[in-house]
Amino acid sequence: MILGKLISSQRYLDRKKVVDKALRFKMFRVSVYPVVLRGVQYTVLMDGHHNFAAAKLAEVEPVYIGTPKKLVKIFSKMTDREIEVMLINHLTDCDYYFVDTGEVVEHLLMPEYHKCN
Repeated sequence: MILGKLISSQRYLDRKKVVDKALRFKMFRVSVYPVVLRGVQYTVLMDGHHNFAAAKLAEVEPVYIGTPKKLVKIFSKMTDREIEVMLINHLTDCDYYFVDTGEVVEHLLMPEYHKCN
């Protein structure tokens, strides 16, 4: 389910929560969304950041699941371009970064504007 590089716009993690999950859980589900942003294929880590970190700590591969149903419903009413603009402009707590390295995705730094007719 991972297409292109895995990226996120959430860096905040509660370390206690991550450690607790790593010790208690056997399976770590994370929600991802494959999308083309500015002509480049990425997969956005949408939900489950604590689970993802716990899986890394426990040295197991997380289970990648699709986008939450609520978001699928919202996206179904949008064009691909509208989804792209929304994802680029609405960040969680930081700019997009590559999950494997922590490096900021420079390609996505400038805001994308959507012209309404």
